[in-house]
Order: sequence, then C-alpha cells, then structure tokens
Amino acid sequence: MYEMSFDKEKIRRLVEIYYDVQDVRIRTENRLRTVGEVEGVHPEVLRKLEKEIRETIKKEIQDIPIVKNYLRNIKGIGAILAGALISFLDVRKAEHASSFWKYMGLHVKDGKAVKREKGKKLDFNAKLRTFYWKIGKSFIKAKTPFYIDIYYKAKEEENKKLNNPLKNPKNCPFYNECIEKLKLKANRTGKEPKNPPCKLHIDLRAMRKMVKRFLADFWVEWRKYEGLPISPPYAHRLSQNLLETQIE
Repeated sequence: MYEMSFDKEKIRRLVEIYYDVQDVRIRTENRLRTVGEVEGVHPEVLRKLEKEIRETIKKEIQDIPIVKNYLRNIKGIGAILAGALISFLDVRKAEHASSFWKYMGLHVKDGKAVKREKGKKLDFNAKLRTFYWKIGKSFIKAKTPFYIDIYYKAKEEENKKLNNPLKNPKNCPFYNECIEKLKLKANRTGKEPKNPPCKLHIDLRAMRKMVKRFLADFWVEWRKYEGLPISPPYAHRLSQNLLETQIE
C-alpha cells in the first residue's frame, strides 16, 4: 500500500495563495482597462508571481504517484488543479465516489442542486465547489478526451428533457424564478432586466455530469494507489465503461 507522504497542508496553502494572487491580478488588470495606465502599478509582477507559485506546486506534487501516473495524463488538469484535488480532498475518508461529490457540493437535495441558504450551515466545502467549476471550464476549453463527450451528450439530453428551453425559454422550469430575480436585480441597479439564463442552466447541468464522472474515476484510481477498498459494483462499472469508451 502506498502511504501518502506529501504535505497536504503546504500544497493547499500554495494553491490558495496562487488563486489569491490571480484574483488580485485580474481585478487590477480590469481596473486599469477602465482608467488607463497608473504609474507604479505593474500587473506583470503578479503574473510572474503566479508563475513562480505554479512552478513550486509542480515540484511539490510531481513525484506523487496519483499525480505522476494519473492526473498528469488528464488533459485540462494542470499543476494547480492537481494540487487542489489532492490537498483538499481526502480519499481515505471518502468511502464512496459520491463522497467526493458531496465534499464539492455536487449532490442534490429535494431533487435540486444544493446551494447556500441564509442562516443554514453548509453541508459541503464552498471553496471546493469553486474547483468543480474550474475543472469543468478547463475540460471544456481543453476538449478533454472522453469527458468532453459526456458534456456534449448531457447538453443535448438536458435540453430535450426540459422541452427545448434553448428554443423557447419559457419551457425552462426555472423561467419564472429567474424572471423575478432578474427584475429585483434590475430594480436595485436601475438597469433593464436581462434575459433569463436558460442556456446557462443547461450548460451547468451538463458540466456537473462531466465533472462528477471525472471525480468518480479519480476516486477509483486514487483508492487503488492507496490500497483502499473500492465499493462494488459501481466502481468496477466505472472503470470498465471508461476502458470500453477509450478502446472504441
């Protein structure tokens, strides 16, 4: 059995610092676009710092078996996302693939995706949930083999299941709810209300399916490296389906 010997806390902090620096750099660049150059303000310094942190994370994780032999081979998973996955998730505590989904807030409650509710304690890690979105966007941009096909197929299925809201937004089950929210926001900002984001609903649903499948496959592989039991028959079916898809 492979014993986890890497410093999870150190990698987690490096990932958090990387995204902190990236956030400041993006906001700074956006501000400069509106006001023009400001003497003494050099966003490229932040870009250099981002690169240095990324290289440090690469060195920290490059010899970890699940990274070296699995994550590194997944197109769209770079050093930052790999570092986030192995440092924020705990495969020894996750007895089932669905445990990863719940940690990331990808489970459903009363038939709906979970979300923040005022006055209620979260039953998922809010920070981890942002990584779900980052992974999904990265896979779409990179057109990650196998997983991108899940995404495209899911988009078609969701649109069909919801009676084609892409053609007629009123068919979307969230249409009226979105209209009310958009009206309230328009009243607060003094702007015209935007069109309901039916296309975004379908996109997010499809992305959730894609990322959930990746997390399940990742869970299986990581449990193997740790010599931990893999709950049958779901895990076996996952690996077998993935193998068959890749062969085809």
